[in-house]
Amino acid sequence: MQGTEITRLVDEYGPIYVYDDGPYRYMSFGEGGEQSRIDRSRPEYPVYQYLQVMLLGLLYQPAPQHALMLGLGGGSLIHALLSYSEALQIHVAELRPQVLNTAVSHFQLPDTHRLTISISDAMDYLCQSSTTADLIFTDLFSDAGMQQQQLQQEYLEQCYRLLSDQGVLVLNLWDEGHGYHPRANQQLSNLFGDNWLCCTVDSGNLIAFGFKGGKPESNPRTLLNSAKRLEKRLGFPARKLLNRIRER
Repeated sequence: MQGTEITRLVDEYGPIYVYDDGPYRYMSFGEGGEQSRIDRSRPEYPVYQYLQVMLLGLLYQPAPQHALMLGLGGGSLIHALLSYSEALQIHVAELRPQVLNTAVSHFQLPDTHRLTISISDAMDYLCQSSTTADLIFTDLFSDAGMQQQQLQQEYLEQCYRLLSDQGVLVLNLWDEGHGYHPRANQQLSNLFGDNWLCCTVDSGNLIAFGFKGGKPESNPRTLLNSAKRLEKRLGFPARKLLNRIRER
Protein backbone atom coordinates (compact mmCIF):
# COMPACT_ATOMS: atom_id res chain seq x y z
CA MET A 1 0.00 0.00 0.00
CA GLN A 2 1.14 3.54 -0.72
CA GLY A 3 2.17 5.89 2.08
CA THR A 4 3.25 5.46 5.69
CA GLU A 5 1.45 3.01 7.95
CA ILE A 6 0.11 4.81 11.03
CA THR A 7 -1.57 1.94 12.83
CA ARG A 8 -3.07 -1.50 12.33
CA LEU A 9 -5.73 -3.40 14.22
CA VAL A 10 -7.20 -6.87 13.91
CA ASP A 11 -10.72 -7.92 14.82
CA GLU A 12 -12.79 -11.02 14.10
CA TYR A 13 -13.38 -9.83 10.53
CA GLY A 14 -9.75 -9.18 9.66
CA PRO A 15 -7.18 -6.36 9.71
CA ILE A 16 -7.74 -2.61 9.63
CA TYR A 17 -4.85 -0.47 8.42
CA VAL A 18 -4.44 3.31 8.51
CA TYR A 19 -1.95 5.05 6.20
CA ASP A 20 -0.85 8.63 5.65
CA ASP A 21 -0.20 9.54 2.02
CA GLY A 22 0.87 13.17 1.75
CA PRO A 23 -2.05 15.35 2.87
CA TYR A 24 -4.38 12.35 2.85
CA ARG A 25 -5.19 9.61 5.33
CA TYR A 26 -6.83 6.38 4.26
CA MET A 27 -8.19 3.14 5.68
CA SER A 28 -7.64 -0.30 4.22
CA PHE A 29 -8.85 -3.76 5.16
CA GLY A 30 -5.95 -5.53 3.42
CA GLU A 31 -4.55 -5.87 -0.08
CA GLY A 32 -7.86 -5.25 -1.82
CA GLY A 33 -7.48 -1.47 -1.89
CA GLU A 34 -8.66 1.55 0.07
CA GLN A 35 -11.91 1.72 2.01
CA SER A 36 -11.96 5.39 2.96
CA ARG A 37 -9.80 8.48 2.42
CA ILE A 38 -9.88 12.02 3.78
CA ASP A 39 -7.92 15.20 3.23
CA ARG A 40 -6.75 15.84 6.80
CA SER A 41 -6.91 19.63 6.35
CA ARG A 42 -10.49 19.57 5.01
CA PRO A 43 -12.19 16.28 5.88
CA GLU A 44 -15.54 17.50 4.54
CA TYR A 45 -14.20 17.36 0.96
CA PRO A 46 -15.15 14.07 -0.74
CA VAL A 47 -11.84 12.84 -2.18
CA TYR A 48 -13.08 9.80 -4.09
CA GLN A 49 -15.03 10.31 -7.30
CA TYR A 50 -17.49 7.56 -6.36
CA LEU A 51 -18.27 9.46 -3.16
CA GLN A 52 -18.83 12.64 -5.13
CA VAL A 53 -21.29 10.80 -7.33
CA MET A 54 -23.11 9.36 -4.33
CA LEU A 55 -23.53 12.92 -3.05
CA LEU A 56 -25.37 13.80 -6.28
CA GLY A 57 -28.31 12.23 -4.47
CA LEU A 58 -28.58 15.65 -2.80
CA LEU A 59 -29.68 17.09 -6.15
CA TYR A 60 -32.85 15.01 -5.88
CA GLN A 61 -33.28 15.54 -2.13
CA PRO A 62 -31.75 19.00 -1.58
CA ALA A 63 -33.15 19.53 1.93
CA PRO A 64 -33.04 16.14 3.66
CA GLN A 65 -33.93 15.94 7.33
CA HIS A 66 -32.76 12.41 8.00
CA ALA A 67 -30.17 10.22 6.26
CA LEU A 68 -29.31 6.58 6.89
CA MET A 69 -25.88 5.18 6.06
CA LEU A 70 -25.23 1.46 5.85
CA GLY A 71 -21.48 1.08 6.28
CA LEU A 72 -19.22 3.66 7.96
CA GLY A 73 -15.65 3.26 6.73
CA GLY A 74 -13.63 6.26 7.86
CA GLY A 75 -16.68 8.52 7.81
CA SER A 76 -15.89 10.50 4.63
CA LEU A 77 -19.54 10.67 3.64
CA ILE A 78 -20.51 11.79 7.13
CA HIS A 79 -18.09 14.71 7.00
CA ALA A 80 -19.54 15.86 3.69
CA LEU A 81 -23.19 15.49 4.71
CA LEU A 82 -22.77 17.29 8.03
CA SER A 83 -20.99 20.12 6.22
CA TYR A 84 -23.74 20.29 3.60
CA SER A 85 -26.64 20.84 6.00
CA GLU A 86 -26.88 21.95 9.61
CA ALA A 87 -30.40 20.49 9.82
CA LEU A 88 -29.53 16.96 8.76
CA GLN A 89 -29.67 14.08 11.23
CA ILE A 90 -27.59 11.03 10.28
CA HIS A 91 -27.88 7.46 11.53
CA VAL A 92 -25.23 4.89 10.65
CA ALA A 93 -25.23 1.11 10.93
CA GLU A 94 -21.68 -0.31 11.05
CA LEU A 95 -20.86 -3.95 11.64
CA ARG A 96 -17.36 -3.61 13.09
CA PRO A 97 -16.73 -1.76 16.40
CA GLN A 98 -13.07 -1.38 15.51
CA VAL A 99 -13.96 0.45 12.31
CA LEU A 100 -15.93 2.95 14.40
CA ASN A 101 -13.07 3.28 16.89
CA THR A 102 -10.63 3.89 14.04
CA ALA A 103 -12.88 6.51 12.44
CA VAL A 104 -13.03 8.35 15.77
CA SER A 105 -9.33 8.12 16.60
CA HIS A 106 -7.81 8.64 13.14
CA PHE A 107 -10.39 10.15 10.77
CA GLN A 108 -11.78 13.07 12.78
CA LEU A 109 -15.26 11.55 13.01
CA PRO A 110 -17.38 14.37 14.45
CA ASP A 111 -18.84 14.16 17.94
CA THR A 112 -22.25 15.72 17.43
CA HIS A 113 -25.83 15.13 18.49
CA ARG A 114 -26.71 15.05 14.78
CA LEU A 115 -24.88 11.74 14.33
CA THR A 116 -25.98 8.39 15.79
CA ILE A 117 -24.07 5.18 15.14
CA SER A 118 -25.33 1.65 15.81
CA ILE A 119 -23.02 -1.35 15.84
CA SER A 120 -25.11 -3.73 13.80
CA ASP A 121 -25.27 -5.85 10.70
CA ALA A 122 -26.92 -3.72 8.02
CA MET A 123 -29.71 -6.21 7.34
CA ASP A 124 -30.47 -6.63 11.03
CA TYR A 125 -30.65 -2.88 11.44
CA LEU A 126 -33.00 -2.47 8.48
CA CYS A 127 -35.37 -5.16 9.72
CA GLN A 128 -35.54 -3.70 13.22
CA SER A 129 -35.83 -0.02 12.33
CA SER A 130 -39.03 1.93 11.80
CA THR A 131 -37.43 5.35 11.23
CA THR A 132 -37.78 6.62 7.68
CA ALA A 133 -35.00 8.46 5.85
CA ASP A 134 -34.97 10.97 3.01
CA LEU A 135 -31.66 9.51 1.82
CA ILE A 136 -30.33 6.00 2.33
CA PHE A 137 -26.71 5.39 1.37
CA THR A 138 -25.64 1.77 1.15
CA ASP A 139 -21.90 1.20 0.79
CA LEU A 140 -21.01 -2.28 1.99
CA PHE A 141 -17.52 -3.40 0.96
CA SER A 142 -14.91 -5.69 2.45
CA ASP A 143 -11.34 -6.33 1.34
CA ALA A 144 -12.76 -8.90 -1.11
CA GLY A 145 -15.03 -6.34 -2.76
CA MET A 146 -18.71 -5.45 -2.72
CA GLN A 147 -20.93 -7.36 -0.34
CA GLN A 148 -23.57 -9.16 -2.41
CA GLN A 149 -26.05 -8.50 0.39
CA GLN A 150 -26.60 -5.09 -1.20
CA LEU A 151 -28.41 -6.70 -4.13
CA GLN A 152 -30.46 -9.25 -2.24
CA GLN A 153 -34.18 -8.78 -2.69
CA GLU A 154 -35.02 -8.61 1.01
CA TYR A 155 -32.23 -6.10 1.68
CA LEU A 156 -33.45 -3.78 -1.06
CA GLU A 157 -37.07 -4.19 0.03
CA GLN A 158 -36.16 -3.16 3.57
CA CYS A 159 -34.30 -0.12 2.25
CA TYR A 160 -37.38 0.78 0.20
CA ARG A 161 -39.62 0.39 3.25
CA LEU A 162 -37.54 2.89 5.23
CA LEU A 163 -37.46 5.54 2.51
CA SER A 164 -39.68 8.56 3.05
CA ASP A 165 -42.34 9.19 0.41
CA GLN A 166 -39.90 11.14 -1.78
CA GLY A 167 -36.83 9.32 -0.50
CA VAL A 168 -33.78 8.39 -2.56
CA LEU A 169 -31.78 5.18 -2.24
CA VAL A 170 -28.11 5.55 -3.23
CA LEU A 171 -26.13 2.35 -3.79
CA ASN A 172 -22.40 2.01 -4.34
CA LEU A 173 -21.98 -1.02 -6.60
CA TRP A 174 -19.00 -2.62 -8.30
CA ASP A 175 -19.09 -3.46 -11.99
CA GLU A 176 -15.35 -3.38 -12.85
CA GLY A 177 -15.85 -0.49 -15.25
CA HIS A 178 -18.37 -2.21 -17.52
CA GLY A 179 -20.99 0.49 -16.95
CA TYR A 180 -23.68 -2.14 -16.57
CA HIS A 181 -24.57 -4.53 -13.77
CA PRO A 182 -27.13 -7.15 -14.90
CA ARG A 183 -28.16 -8.25 -11.42
CA ALA A 184 -28.52 -4.68 -10.20
CA ASN A 185 -30.57 -3.87 -13.27
CA GLN A 186 -32.95 -6.71 -12.57
CA GLN A 187 -33.28 -6.17 -8.82
CA LEU A 188 -33.72 -2.42 -9.00
CA SER A 189 -36.19 -2.66 -11.87
CA ASN A 190 -38.23 -5.18 -9.90
CA LEU A 191 -38.42 -2.79 -6.96
CA PHE A 192 -38.42 0.69 -8.51
CA GLY A 193 -39.71 -0.03 -12.00
CA ASP A 194 -38.32 2.69 -14.28
CA ASN A 195 -37.74 5.01 -11.35
CA TRP A 196 -33.99 4.69 -11.03
CA LEU A 197 -30.84 6.08 -12.61
CA CYS A 198 -27.18 5.11 -12.59
CA CYS A 199 -23.79 6.74 -12.98
CA THR A 200 -20.43 5.22 -13.87
CA VAL A 201 -17.25 6.07 -11.98
CA ASP A 202 -13.68 5.90 -13.28
CA SER A 203 -12.60 3.53 -10.49
CA GLY A 204 -15.00 0.80 -11.67
CA ASN A 205 -17.85 1.62 -9.33
CA LEU A 206 -21.43 2.06 -10.48
CA ILE A 207 -23.68 4.32 -8.42
CA ALA A 208 -27.43 3.71 -8.60
CA PHE A 209 -30.19 6.08 -7.49
CA GLY A 210 -33.65 4.69 -6.72
CA PHE A 211 -36.60 7.04 -6.29
CA LYS A 212 -39.55 5.98 -4.17
CA GLY A 213 -41.77 8.87 -5.26
CA GLY A 214 -41.12 8.51 -8.99
CA LYS A 215 -38.18 9.44 -11.16
CA PRO A 216 -37.43 13.17 -11.04
CA GLU A 217 -36.24 15.37 -13.87
CA SER A 218 -32.75 14.16 -14.79
CA ASN A 219 -31.80 16.46 -17.66
CA PRO A 220 -28.44 18.00 -16.68
CA ARG A 221 -29.61 21.44 -17.79
CA THR A 222 -32.49 21.45 -15.31
CA LEU A 223 -30.16 20.42 -12.47
CA LEU A 224 -27.41 22.87 -13.33
CA ASN A 225 -28.22 25.49 -10.70
CA SER A 226 -28.57 22.85 -7.99
CA ALA A 227 -25.25 21.36 -9.04
CA LYS A 228 -23.61 24.79 -8.80
CA ARG A 229 -24.87 25.15 -5.24
CA LEU A 230 -23.56 21.69 -4.38
CA GLU A 231 -20.16 22.64 -5.81
CA LYS A 232 -20.11 25.79 -3.71
CA ARG A 233 -20.88 23.88 -0.52
CA LEU A 234 -18.66 20.83 -0.98
CA GLY A 235 -16.12 21.83 -3.61
CA PHE A 236 -16.32 18.94 -6.06
CA PRO A 237 -17.22 19.18 -9.81
CA ALA A 238 -20.90 18.29 -9.56
CA ARG A 239 -21.80 19.84 -12.93
CA LYS A 240 -19.25 17.72 -14.74
CA LEU A 241 -20.43 14.54 -13.02
CA LEU A 242 -24.05 15.30 -13.93
CA ASN A 243 -23.32 14.36 -17.52
CA ARG A 244 -22.50 10.79 -16.45
CA ILE A 245 -25.96 10.10 -15.01
CA ARG A 246 -28.06 8.01 -17.36
CA GLU A 247 -31.16 5.91 -17.61
CA ARG A 248 -30.77 2.28 -16.67
